[in-house]
Amino acid sequence: MKSLSSTVLRRLALSAALGMTAFVATGCGGGDEGAKGTSSPGKGVADTVVIDGSSTVYPISEAAREAYEKVESKANVIVDKHGTGGGFGRYLKGEVDIVDASRAAKSDEAEKAKSQGIDWTQFLVGYDGIAVVVNKKNDFVKSLSVADLKRLFAADGGVKSWKDLNPAWPDRKIIVYTPDKDSGTFEFFVEAILGKGGKQRDDVQASADDNTLVKGVSGDIDGIGYFGYAYYATNTETLRAIGVKATAEATAVEPNLETILKKSYAPLSRPLYIYVKKSSMAKPATAAFVKFYLENINTLVKSAGYVPPTDEDQVKNKADMPSGAASK
Repeated sequence: MKSLSSTVLRRLALSAALGMTAFVATGCGGGDEGAKGTSSPGKGVADTVVIDGSSTVYPISEAAREAYEKVESKANVIVDKHGTGGGFGRYLKGEVDIVDASRAAKSDEAEKAKSQGIDWTQFLVGYDGIAVVVNKKNDFVKSLSVADLKRLFAADGGVKSWKDLNPAWPDRKIIVYTPDKDSGTFEFFVEAILGKGGKQRDDVQASADDNTLVKGVSGDIDGIGYFGYAYYATNTETLRAIGVKATAEATAVEPNLETILKKSYAPLSRPLYIYVKKSSMAKPATAAFVKFYLENINTLVKSAGYVPPTDEDQVKNKADMPSGAASK
């Protein structure tokens, strides 16, 4: 993914500059069980903030890190992308402060966190549509119904060639590219298309890195795959998104910022989240970074290629911030 432009960085720095110094000087006190020490009020933010999880949310958090470090010279933010499931796994081991998530936390993840006394706060940071894409040179697949997608991606669907989907299409083997099983995108797609308990076919080229999937479909004329909209939007020269039809008779809807926001790109539109460890929010480093992240979320999300949270979402995000961090 492309990094933020210098213009965007300057805009973010300007919007944050007035409030950041005062906040750092009066930030939350306390510590965390995994902290390496806390910053002294008024002396900058020096603790490390560790983020891991969804490769879909990664561009937003990476943009936040890049922009924040232009404002706070002592910031030390690490952003990784081992999938939503991988992020929650590291969280439950006490290894991260923030989980990037392209799906809501599962009940067992929430229960394990609560039983270990490592509660979190959920913030909604944007909206995405899972783009189903083919190679740009594929000139015959214009749209697929949800039923077609189920046949194509299900373990028992029996689809091996394009001709299996449509008798008018070429009798060539389909090469399928998908996120791996730790991915929130994988889990959301499987439930939305195959239903709860559905099983995706195993004969796929799977990767935790969406850029690897992009390269796979881009280099394979008979490739098809799915991943977050932003990864498609920055690779339209080599990929083509196909329209999704709710039923065989319905009008096909392609993913774009408008259809994602209106949720007419169904059933593959979804919210994106960050989950912040409550004890980490007691550290000035984490609290200051999350405050910056949420206050600049519109610019950050747009720069990453997604749809920003609604006004109502942002009111809730602010209400869920600790009182010291939420104040200007």
